[in-house]
Amino acid sequence: MNKKLILSVVAAAILANGAFAKDYVKNDLRTMFLNNKAVIYELNMRTFNANDLNGNGIIELNKGETRGNFLNAIDRLDELKDLGINAIHVMPINPVGTKQALGTAGSLYSMKEIAAIDPNLADKNSDLDVKAQAKKFIEECHKRGIRVFVDLPACASVEMADIRPDLMLRDEKGELVTPCDWTDVRLLKVVNKDGSLYKPLLDEHKKYVDMLLEIGADGIRADVAPIKSQVFWYQLTKYARSKDPQFMFLAETAEAWAPPSVPSPTADYKKLLNVGFDGYYGNCLDFLNFKSSEDLEKVFAYVKKMTRKGHKKAVIGCFDTHDLKSAYTVSKNYPQAIMYMNATLPLNPYYVDGFSTGDKYDYAYRGKTADTTYTDNNVYFTHKNQIDIFNYSRKPDGGDKEAFALLKKTLALREELGDIVTKGSFKLLDTSDDAVFAYERNYKKHGVIVAVNTDQNHSTYTTIKVNKKILNKYEVLTTIGEIDDARGKLVANIPAGKAVVIKYNLAKR
Repeated sequence: MNKKLILSVVAAAILANGAFAKDYVKNDLRTMFLNNKAVIYELNMRTFNANDLNGNGIIELNKGETRGNFLNAIDRLDELKDLGINAIHVMPINPVGTKQALGTAGSLYSMKEIAAIDPNLADKNSDLDVKAQAKKFIEECHKRGIRVFVDLPACASVEMADIRPDLMLRDEKGELVTPCDWTDVRLLKVVNKDGSLYKPLLDEHKKYVDMLLEIGADGIRADVAPIKSQVFWYQLTKYARSKDPQFMFLAETAEAWAPPSVPSPTADYKKLLNVGFDGYYGNCLDFLNFKSSEDLEKVFAYVKKMTRKGHKKAVIGCFDTHDLKSAYTVSKNYPQAIMYMNATLPLNPYYVDGFSTGDKYDYAYRGKTADTTYTDNNVYFTHKNQIDIFNYSRKPDGGDKEAFALLKKTLALREELGDIVTKGSFKLLDTSDDAVFAYERNYKKHGVIVAVNTDQNHSTYTTIKVNKKILNKYEVLTTIGEIDDARGKLVANIPAGKAVVIKYNLAKR
């Protein structure tokens, strides 16, 4: 057998066995994200495919029930692919602190160790260790065309403060610092007293990056990114990109987030885009609070302004995150508006596990005492109407098949619109009703117009100012509401909290 044939056979065997899969899966997440082509699904690994046999919402290991883990999560990947998801945001996978913890399993954002994976996320029946299982999960995602980025918690657990006191920030009295009212975490030491970067903390975060690269992850979502300095992020993003230029960084932030009144090097969230982050989201992008299309314009105008030297920036569809109440608690109509806005705005659509099935995250066990606890707290703590990040609980499932079908339909629409939503212009449209905001996306004479009724309680009848060439040349894409142009104007009757959508083609036939 000649040398070339031998090498071909070996290469084929490697590919067949899935070995070294990362070498054959080119990370393109950053490019996708910056071109608004990422469709993102956020999941909590320990609840994503948990097995709640008795249906009480609690994963009771002493009764044979199973936590969500890297291997059983694979069973739901085809579901996400079928839905139209091409990127997964995995909430923190770090070991969780159990001291002064919130909930019976502790908050996902209260990490016990930086560069490590929670052993509880492993399938105990597998011979693979937790790192190998995490790698297997990501490999299976990549096989389906799904990219993966992982959360990086901002703070340390109280337990970590005991284990690694050298990494902790202290106030003038030498006391550990609690940020805001987050009683279960403490601030990390980012800079020295002279303002220089505290290298040991940066080194630990570099180890975290190395760990993610080892398991094949495609990027990082940085929890409360402004809590660390711009210099810190510049060094960390630079380090990651030296190993993988496509490694994405997304900053979680909030315009209203109040830094603690302590000597902490908080960064201006707007300037994070200048130090390596590809985009951000937070309360500054909470569209539920938008009252007019001008609010939308400000967001996208700012992102455009922050582009420097041809470097693109992007945002995510911040209608629904684990920090916001379920959209299904706002009104029965609002999720429909979210789906169509996510399908047509110049952003990367983003959904929390459970959104596709209408989950309200109404946990019956909230505030009750647990028979078994895995922390020093035996009370089931949850944020009302938000995904549970504090206990071993059920996977979100609202049981709404119509919601799933509509989400699938709108994501298919986004794919169909193609360049219109990823490259097209964004233009505000005047409306006759202040409760309605409307916008137009256009690319090479092909376009889409969306009008949203922000009033969650009342329907509205509004006139939308559009190019008259569009009249009689459009197709209505929504099944609700009414669109009329009989009087030479585009008139829409929009139900409470919903959106109406049309597309048009003005290209010469």
